[in-house]
Amino acid sequence: MQRILFSRIEVWIVFAIVLIGLLGIILFGAVVLDQERDKRRFGPVGAASLFVAEIPGTIETILRNTDRMLALQDDNSEGISGWSFEGSVSEADLPGYWLLSRFDAGERRSVIELIRLSDGQAMHIWRPDPDQSLGGAQQITQIAQVENWTKGVFRYFGPFLMPNGDLILKDSASPLFRVDACAQDVWMQDSTMFHHSTEADGAGGFWIPSIMEPSQLPHVGPAFSDDALAHVAADGTVIAQISVAEILIRHGMQHLIFPPMVENMDPVHLNDIEPVLQDGPYWKAGDLFLSLRHPSMVLLYRPSTDEIVWMKQGPWMAQHDVDIIDDHRISVFDNRSYFRGSFGRVDGTSDVIVYDFSTDTLTRPHHDALAQENVRTLFEGLYSALPNGSYVVEDTPSGRLLAFSADGRKVAEFINRFTDGKIYQIGWGRYIDQAFGDQVLGEIKGKDCDGP
Repeated sequence: MQRILFSRIEVWIVFAIVLIGLLGIILFGAVVLDQERDKRRFGPVGAASLFVAEIPGTIETILRNTDRMLALQDDNSEGISGWSFEGSVSEADLPGYWLLSRFDAGERRSVIELIRLSDGQAMHIWRPDPDQSLGGAQQITQIAQVENWTKGVFRYFGPFLMPNGDLILKDSASPLFRVDACAQDVWMQDSTMFHHSTEADGAGGFWIPSIMEPSQLPHVGPAFSDDALAHVAADGTVIAQISVAEILIRHGMQHLIFPPMVENMDPVHLNDIEPVLQDGPYWKAGDLFLSLRHPSMVLLYRPSTDEIVWMKQGPWMAQHDVDIIDDHRISVFDNRSYFRGSFGRVDGTSDVIVYDFSTDTLTRPHHDALAQENVRTLFEGLYSALPNGSYVVEDTPSGRLLAFSADGRKVAEFINRFTDGKIYQIGWGRYIDQAFGDQVLGEIKGKDCDGP
């Protein structure tokens, strides 16, 4: 071997090898370019050459995309992976299901799972393909990042489950689309960009935050995020779209949109629309509770008369997820987050505030439980009350779910940790009650969903 490695070689042979190598590189480049330009004159050789040429980029994209889907906050989970339970947990303790949206690092894509809360078992899994579903979408937006509309980085934000097993889907800024129980396309709506919550209007449609593009407000640039209330029918038709900034301006709150000497391109940041489905002493069916993150404001808006029925700014800070508890109380997931300079911080612990309209009082019934688990949700996050008094908190940026008993004991936890030890992102999930979850599973039972 040593003799071969150190043997003398004629100079002309070296030049010949270099020349042949250069010609090979030129030929390879020509074949790849021909294939890339879709001329395909080299048949299978062209396809194979393009595949080889794309290997470095493919590896780089996989590594970059996987890294982008890591959880965005510090790990508070002490090594926990997947579902864990404190002692024996039954359906009486945690009834129903959780619709879990999470990035699966093994599949390098986000999936949606219908999880039985009592044991963490995935009863059904949807694997949509946004490359296919949004392949023909208009890319009219200057706000949304269209490069995120791909399988490797798409995050299903607040998926909505239909009675037949269909899902209504979107990312944090993307077109809206519907897939069936086997994750095959039903329809797609790309006339505007949708984000954050998806909630039923009680009549078959939905209220979903969206973005007015272009904004009709004067003297704002194309990057101004003009959040809007989108009323969407079951077939994806946009029934109405109402600018939140225009609502506030009409009601004398222009100062929240255009503060002096400060250019704020996202002054509202609408993150939840909670429709009122029944009349009560303090609201009417058709009203909408709105959570506006950046002014730390929750308001009750009546679209039928363009009336702000009620509003409150603070004590919550950068809040998310307004829920109606009964005919006189609402809950608000209080992130308690604020920004000073370039750093985001949480003031103490994220919390759940219950506001009582009948007494004009605020309570924090779960403060000690969330503090014990060090829930410090800088952004996103949600709270869901279960019928038996138990509740679930999604600490979204930490990639974890926490389930508590009615007396505040942690009974279950989920951490979206992969075998590489890293925690990956989850999207806003949703509580599914026992009866509805059972109905959906009955509808999709026996379906052969060998998806991509």
